[in-house]
Amino acid sequence: MQKNKVSFLVAVLLAVSLFVISSCESGGDHHPTIAFKTSTTVVSYVSKDTTLYRGTIFNVGINASKTGPDGLLKSFKITRSINGGADSTLVDAELNTRFFTQFYSYTAGDSGNLEHYTFTVGNAEGLYNSIAFTDTVN
Repeated sequence: MQKNKVSFLVAVLLAVSLFVISSCESGGDHHPTIAFKTSTTVVSYVSKDTTLYRGTIFNVGINASKTGPDGLLKSFKITRSINGGADSTLVDAELNTRFFTQFYSYTAGDSGNLEHYTFTVGNAEGLYNSIAFTDTVN
């Protein structure tokens, strides 16, 4: 009978230990979040692949935030490539914040171009996250 109690107690302690260990936060790999703003009745934002006419002015809105208990957002970058060419940097900013929200206005280029925009945010731990869209210009 005493042996059964000891075995039961060991099993309970083992189960509780595994639960506590598995529920602890891992401390790392907290990639920042980034998302496009969505259009409202007041402002229209591009937030996915789209087709625009040459010379059209369009808006892109960005929301970004840190994740996890520590660290801050440290960098934000916007790049654009045209027709699969090399990326050119449009914005390269240093940050020191938990949240970031901003909007940008661009003009669609020449007809027949594919303009690929990439938005990247990085945190203090050196982890990054990106979103992108392609504008097909008519």
